[in-house]
Amino acid sequence: MATENEGLVRLSMADYDRQKRQVSFPTTVVTAANHDAQKTLHDAFIAAIMDVTLGALDFEEYVGDRESIRPLIAAAAPTGQINIQWVVTYVDDVNSSVYNVRIPCADLVDATLLMPNSNIWDPSDAKWVTFIADFEAYVLSEDGNAVSIQQVVYLQ
Repeated sequence: MATENEGLVRLSMADYDRQKRQVSFPTTVVTAANHDAQKTLHDAFIAAIMDVTLGALDFEEYVGDRESIRPLIAAAAPTGQINIQWVVTYVDDVNSSVYNVRIPCADLVDATLLMPNSNIWDPSDAKWVTFIADFEAYVLSEDGNAVSIQQVVYLQ
């Protein structure tokens, strides 16, 4: 059976109630030549996501690698819920197409992640600075182009 490499990272997060939600992002196609570099970018990106969410990682995968965490571990914080999400808006750097992706279990406990009295991110926060760098280094648009994050808001 042949494996088709589409250049996709996918992860699943569990909330405090053990509900799960998956999210995926297009990435560079993994080859033997770039595997190690892509794995490094992948790991940094997953760490950046985990730094701004409260969920527990259920599994993460990209073509050529899948890491499952079993048995399912619930998020440690009761506020880690899959229906509380970061909505990341990003733009294709070549054709200006706009994309959105929802990341479950947004960390609303860390007040420094948001602008005061707002549901909008504070892009100067150190965790978001890391997230931006890792997202833009790893995620591609649906057309395979580099992307730039425009904003992040939480949605419940």
